[in-house]
Order: sequence, then structure tokens, then C-alpha cells
Amino acid sequence: MNKEIEKILVNIITHELDLPENYGTTSRGDIVPCVVIANQNIKLFNTEKLQITVKTIGCKDYSNRNETKTDSEGNFIEYQYLNQQRQMQIDVYSRNNDARQRFWEVITALKSIYAEQQQDIYNFKIGTITNSRNLSGLDGGSDINRYTITFNVLVHYTKSKVINYYDTFPYEIYTERSENNWKNDNRFSLIDVSGATSEKQGGFSNVSNFNTNYGGFLTNKEIEGDNINDLHLSSAG
Repeated sequence: MNKEIEKILVNIITHELDLPENYGTTSRGDIVPCVVIANQNIKLFNTEKLQITVKTIGCKDYSNRNETKTDSEGNFIEYQYLNQQRQMQIDVYSRNNDARQRFWEVITALKSIYAEQQQDIYNFKIGTITNSRNLSGLDGGSDINRYTITFNVLVHYTKSKVINYYDTFPYEIYTERSENNWKNDNRFSLIDVSGATSEKQGGFSNVSNFNTNYGGFLTNKEIEGDNINDLHLSSAG
């Protein structure tokens, strides 16, 4: 999905209930919201009209996997996939009777043709079973009508990125007689082949012209013979 599920649901409810984006601003310049994502820095209950919030209250992952592929340019790509069930909550508020009279429209909006179109566009699924509760009175003396609707949605996410793997890291080839003292042995030269890959090496053919300071040049034949034991790879990092 390339859009937040909360934003999609806000859009569906706003469209189906024919509500404005907001009710304007207060005398202090605060926006009077209509349908919004919950927990944003937006003040509610500053109007008698209908106000609705949408939020996620729980998640259940039922598929979390990854796979690797090589693209046309030879890059090694990791793809990460997550399939998830979200439990959503929609709260319908009002100081007047709008919440009590219209909360059922939110439920039908989730099953509307417009909702089905949005599901096709963004590849998610809204569950057909909803649960509603009348929570009016929880806000005490403010006398807010409040109805809460919960339901499930199925969503999925995909992420991809280029990653390094064993033959794309920088590394060095060096010859040695003593593994512990090779750096102090002037008979041998450090050979920097940073950025080389196994394809480019072609069986170490690229190191055939490196000077060892004591025997002139290594040849392909020598590398393929006994002297191959004197060649080692070490990470440059």
C-alpha cells in the first residue's frame, strides 16, 4: 500500500456522508475538524456538529517474509513483504443529535461502492462485520454524544532496497609465507583489487601481472598450480 489506511478511511467517510473537509476556524484561529485521524494535534468538541476520528487500535501480522532478486542492471535487490490484519476504530461525536442519528451511515459507508473502488485502487480489504457501542456520557459534564465502531481491515506492505553481497564488497589480495608476519615481510607486495567481483577475476586471471618483488610476475599457470596456496583474500573493511 502506498497510502495510510487511516487516510483512505477518512476519505471514504467524508465522501459517503457528504461532509466538508472542516467547519472553518474558531475566533482564535483553530481549525474546526470534521473527519480526521485521531491523536493529531487538532482540538475536538469545538462545535456542536458531527466530528469523526479514525485510528488503528491493534495489529496482527500473519505473513512476514523477504526474497532476493537480481534486476536488469545486475543489482542484488531485497524485497520485504508484510501482510497484516488491522483493527480499526471510528469514533463519531457531536454535541447535538447528529452522532446518534447518523453513526449508522459510517457503517454503510464501509460497504459502499466508493469504498469498494478504493479497495481496488489500494489493494486492501475492509471486513464486513462491524461492532458498535454507545459511549455517550464518558466525557462527563460536556454532554458529548459518542458512538464507537470497530472492524478489521487486511493490508499489505512491500519494501525493496539494493544490498551488498559477498562478491561486491571491496577486498584485497596479498601473497604470504607467514600468516602472522606477512605485513612485515618485504618479499611480498599488497595487491589492492577493491571493487573487483568474482566475474571480473575470472579465476584470478586479473592478478597475473602483480609484482611479488622476488620472482618477477605471477602467471596464470603459476596461480593455478602450487602457488595458489599462497594467495589469500581478506576484507578491506
